[in-house]
Amino acid sequence: MRERQSNVLPQSGSYRRSYPALTWLRERLLPPGANVMMVAAYAMILAALIMFIIAPPVLPLWRFYATIISLSALLVLNVALDDLERSLGDLKADTIYLSLAAVLVLLINWLGQPESFSLLPFLLFMLASQAIVTLRARYALLYTLLVVLGWMGLMWLDEPSLMHVLGVSVTLVPGLVFVMIFSVVVVRFAEQNARTEVLLRELQSAHAELAAAREREKDLAVAEERVRLAREIHDGLGHHLTVLNVQLQAAAKLIERDPQRATATLTTSREVAQAALDEVRQSVAAMRRTPLDGRALDEALRALVQEFDRHSPLSAGFEQHGSPLPLLPAASMTIYRAAQEGLTNAQKHASAEHVAVRLEWTASLVRLSVQDDGSQPASAGSGFGLAGLRERADQLGGTLSAGAQPDGGFMLAIALPLERNSDDSGAARR
Repeated sequence: MRERQSNVLPQSGSYRRSYPALTWLRERLLPPGANVMMVAAYAMILAALIMFIIAPPVLPLWRFYATIISLSALLVLNVALDDLERSLGDLKADTIYLSLAAVLVLLINWLGQPESFSLLPFLLFMLASQAIVTLRARYALLYTLLVVLGWMGLMWLDEPSLMHVLGVSVTLVPGLVFVMIFSVVVVRFAEQNARTEVLLRELQSAHAELAAAREREKDLAVAEERVRLAREIHDGLGHHLTVLNVQLQAAAKLIERDPQRATATLTTSREVAQAALDEVRQSVAAMRRTPLDGRALDEALRALVQEFDRHSPLSAGFEQHGSPLPLLPAASMTIYRAAQEGLTNAQKHASAEHVAVRLEWTASLVRLSVQDDGSQPASAGSGFGLAGLRERADQLGGTLSAGAQPDGGFMLAIALPLERNSDDSGAARR
């Protein structure tokens, strides 16, 4: 009975620590799961017991004390109901309880006549309320009717007057109906409160999970931004610093035997350093304006190759085949960074004299290749730049390859599908 009703009595940790004896009594009388109907049953039995004790005794002593004992037994039966339900289960425990409680109520009515008449409404109302919240409605009505008929039979035995019995019974019917309806309303309200509390806890838990997911998303966004910045630094600033390093090495070799060429090389180095500094300033000031801002991909690649040819000891050329087609910014930037990476690797690793950058457009893809005519060390092609480019290409549905060519030289090639990069904006955002 109690497990199917809602807990409306709070538990206090400070109360439990401060008054252990009272806590034991409280948990004995009001265990977890205690509800308003249980408290009402205790109140009704105690009220009946107190009213019977303080009333002037007109009964024989044995009947007086037997009535008090029966009322006490009814109270103990209510207290023990929780243990019965745990050991026997709800259905069996409730059946035993309602049967014994009906017997005790009728016994109290018989033992306490005529004084017990004043106790009867409390006890009948208690049984009716417990039956309506425990049994199905028709069984609860049948149970209450049987108890009332039993009480009428005992009244008939005490005073065999049909009019008296019916008159007294009629006065109880409205009260019984009201108590049963009120009990159903109270229990439904308590159950609704319990469901509301469960939903509130679930909502709070979902909110906490959502907040945790939001924090994880922020952490992931920060990590992705760090990786993106690392790629940008490697692809952009790293390119300039590699060119600068090569120029300074050349100037160091020429400074004694050809001071004029060394001076020209240092001038070029200063220009490269200034370009690197400008790029850093742009990154800080405008969250990295890309080299493609305001320019088409082929135009930006042509300018990149011309700058490389001007500042590097290698000669560089740019070719384009096919008609340029629209690309998403992420795809265009990936192609541009691949060209930077290929030029940087050619200057840094290869003993080459010429490097060719080729951009090819077809109906289904755009392909870029950077090929030099030098000898490439075996360890090349495994650095952070190529790893980042390969990851970008995978995200955009493309491919990237880098390796030595059968006829000599080294080639970096990347291909991105045009259909995916014109329709799938989600891939580009990643």
